[in-house]
Amino acid sequence: MKNTFYENEAREVFEMLRQHGLNPMVCDTPVPFYDVDVRAGLPTAPGDIVEGEYLLLPRQLVKMGITFAVRAKGDSMKDVGIASGDKLQVCADGVYGDGDTVVADIDGELTVKSYFRDRQGRQWLVPANEDYDPIALDEDSGARIIGRVVEVIKEMPRMSHSEIMKIMDRVQKDKPSTTPSRQEKTEKIICRVAHMVKHKRQWYAVYRALVDQKLLDKDMFATFSDLVAQHLPHHEHIPSAGLMRRMATQSFRKPIALWDAEDAPVSGARFEDYMRIARECFRG
Repeated sequence: MKNTFYENEAREVFEMLRQHGLNPMVCDTPVPFYDVDVRAGLPTAPGDIVEGEYLLLPRQLVKMGITFAVRAKGDSMKDVGIASGDKLQVCADGVYGDGDTVVADIDGELTVKSYFRDRQGRQWLVPANEDYDPIALDEDSGARIIGRVVEVIKEMPRMSHSEIMKIMDRVQKDKPSTTPSRQEKTEKIICRVAHMVKHKRQWYAVYRALVDQKLLDKDMFATFSDLVAQHLPHHEHIPSAGLMRRMATQSFRKPIALWDAEDAPVSGARFEDYMRIARECFRG
């Protein structure tokens, strides 16, 4: 039941990929992977096969004649997209032509290059990097072609933690903060509730709400009064620091959540007005 579920899921995914013009294949056939660094540069001595190590490849590719896989090393084939660490799928059927990427043995040393036959019939191993010279395929070089590369398998590159941190530190340093500062939040609240304040004493509800939200420190009466005067110079009821200080009595000394109508400087409808203004200050 479980396997059938995953098989159905895979079929649906494959069908979706085919509808988008892709050709998905299942990696279900083991191919020997030799622990050999095939130089995409100067030739290197071959290593040994690692017992029991294989690459899983699609059956369709194996039918094409892929017989083994090796690892590339160096940069002489960088212009055709082969880099150090890439795994090369090699077909050793003896068929290759101009421009094919091939793995060659040169007196027991392995290299990967492009095959080329010139007008005089001479054969060459040509690097895809102008920093390297072509190698003649002749008796003097002792070279023979083992097979042609039919596929390059690349591992997903990873960035180191330190590289990521450098980028993030630079971005955070250059990018202006999008988080409003305490002062910006304070000014926004003052301007938003100003229309609700009908006399100077009611500004105390705003002041206390700002203190409860830690946007103002306790006893910053003068700072609060100056902010109101600065941002609302034409408001009919500009508070003074002294008035705000005098309002801090009885339950009004406490956070708004602890205000008690039975122990407040005002009562009844006036107390409800203070509470309404304070609650508006806490709104988003």
